[in-house]
Amino acid sequence: MEKKLEEVKQLLFRLELDIKETTDSLRNINKSIDQLDKFTYAMKIS
Repeated sequence: MEKKLEEVKQLLFRLELDIKETTDSLRNINKSIDQLDKFTYAMKIS
């Protein structure tokens, strides 16, 4: 039983890291989209 609990702990820890990486990636994607939007807007008004 204790071994199973340790496995679950490790899986949860890895999941937490994956979620953090995904969140960071999404944040970077949003920044890129914002930059593209600003560029597109600047091209329209010029």
